[in-house]
Amino acid sequence: MFRIGEFSKLSGLSIDTLYHYEKMNLLIPGKIDKFSGYRYYEANQLVTVNKIMALKDSDLSLEEIAVVLNQNLPISSLIELLENKSIILEEEVNNEINRLERLRTNIFLIKNGGIPIMNEITIKRVEPILIASIRKAFHSSKFDEELESMWGKVNEYIEIKGGKRTIPCMMLYHTGWWDMDESSTLEVEVVEPITKSFAGNELISIYELPAVEKMVCIVHKGPFTTMYKTNEALFDWIKQNGYKKNGPIREIYHKGEWITDDPNEYITELQVPIE
Repeated sequence: MFRIGEFSKLSGLSIDTLYHYEKMNLLIPGKIDKFSGYRYYEANQLVTVNKIMALKDSDLSLEEIAVVLNQNLPISSLIELLENKSIILEEEVNNEINRLERLRTNIFLIKNGGIPIMNEITIKRVEPILIASIRKAFHSSKFDEELESMWGKVNEYIEIKGGKRTIPCMMLYHTGWWDMDESSTLEVEVVEPITKSFAGNELISIYELPAVEKMVCIVHKGPFTTMYKTNEALFDWIKQNGYKKNGPIREIYHKGEWITDDPNEYITELQVPIE
């Protein structure tokens, strides 16, 4: 048998908690010395501690736990009770995760000037956005290869730092397909919006994309292979209306392969800062 101090260390419960559990008839010492008042616990009472902790995690109050334990339910019945509670808890967690995703989406949409409007070219203000990114120049023939590596590295770094990504991800084209020089060199930046800042390194930049007062936008629905048509329409509109590009182009991925297997359902927002 273990004295209360020893049992406290073994069980992870404080001595005050053990006294409290005794008063509530949750965990009665195996023996109480009638002269000294010392309390002694048996090794098998550690299983009772596990039961109490499991029932607490299933969101039962101590009073409810006492009722359950004092019923002396068979282990199979207790396990069934806990399994049912775990299913309910899992559903609640999933609901909260979905709510969190909706919240983060709406936060981004507020920063991004609102919900993208399909089939229309609009001008809006875009708020600052905190990001983690990698920027690199490479030959256009290595586009897919380089991007796969860059996305992997930026997401791995966010994980290492314990950062939290928000949605959606995006790319910045500092030089791109619309103004390709003879060397066919692209300079692009893969971007993951994040919720809080942390230190970057020689490869990963952590900074805030600045606000843009005039951002002309268009939404492309369909595969990436046909996006050039939407890009051309956007730049024709900019030229016809007397504007000039004033910063890197943003490609924002609202819906992609992580949501649907049908490329025709992809939704990408193209944004160009103008002056």
